Amino acid sequence: MPFKKIGSPDPKYLAATDILISDMSNINYDFLLFNRPIILLSNKWLRENFPDLGIKTDLDGMEDAIKRSIDYPEEFEKNRKHWHKKTMHKPDGKSSERVVDSIIKYSGTKDPLVFLIYGKNPVLKVHLDPIYEVLKKRGIRAVFIDFFKEDEAIDKNTVFISTHNELLQNIPFGYRVHIDHSVKGIGVTDFEKQVKQIKEKDYFPNTDLHITEGEVSFEKTKKWLGPYRNRAVMVGYPKSDVLLRFDTMANKESVYKELGFKPGKILITYAPTGKYRYPFKQGASLSNKVLKRLNQISNRNDYNILVKLRSTKPFKEKVYEKIKIVFNKK
Repeated sequence: MPFKKIGSPDPKYLAATDILISDMSNINYDFLLFNRPIILLSNKWLRENFPDLGIKTDLDGMEDAIKRSIDYPEEFEKNRKHWHKKTMHKPDGKSSERVVDSIIKYSGTKDPLVFLIYGKNPVLKVHLDPIYEVLKKRGIRAVFIDFFKEDEAIDKNTVFISTHNELLQNIPFGYRVHIDHSVKGIGVTDFEKQVKQIKEKDYFPNTDLHITEGEVSFEKTKKWLGPYRNRAVMVGYPKSDVLLRFDTMANKESVYKELGFKPGKILITYAPTGKYRYPFKQGASLSNKVLKRLNQISNRNDYNILVKLRSTKPFKEKVYEKIKIVFNKK
């Protein structure tokens, strides 16, 4: 059976997925939209800190976990529905509309010039795309930019939106809005270490509004912001609008055709956090050993398996691109 690797954040692939394999990635919470089986490739950190959204297993138990998920897809349904309700506010396809309404309300301007800053990161841009669609539909002036430059802004009615607080910090004027770039569920980070890191950055005082996507994220963000906790609002998750739009048989057939997958057979997607662990990110699972095992499972069984990476570029090339970005910001 086909075994494919891609480096795309496009939501169409997740929407076409029947079973998700991941680690401590936020993508697990995105996938709760569809109430389908999740397998958590677990280390000690994940077993102790991540909710039971699905089967927790090591690599040796992966094949059995897949078969169990196929035979008993409803096994963790109660937990999936519970955490979906806790992490995603009103996933009704209108979250982006509410985000734009909130920005206009809190910024106090009805005719803003909006800059959407994504730092040349396609993953961050995916979360801004649905907001951009709503802005254009309403006739509001909106432009994507890589990074802020002082000649970008025109007047006090300028609104800057980004999915990363760091991209808003050097902007001395206008109204600055942070949008969560993933569903901030339980267990995706070492929360206490992240609070300490944000405190060192003085709680991001230059961000005027923090839009969160659900109850868990709202409570976390208020703790992160310390003296600026009143700047957090719970509105919804814009990316959910796109995921729901792609949840169709037409999209599934299109993805299968694009990737050369066998029609009528299930699609299993492995979407890891990455290879490396960090002080507040302890659940990364990606390795050549994991990829080899998944390839073997694909060959032994009637499964389509997709490995959805953040990037398929060589490590040296990615480092070179980051260096260029740093110099372009200066």
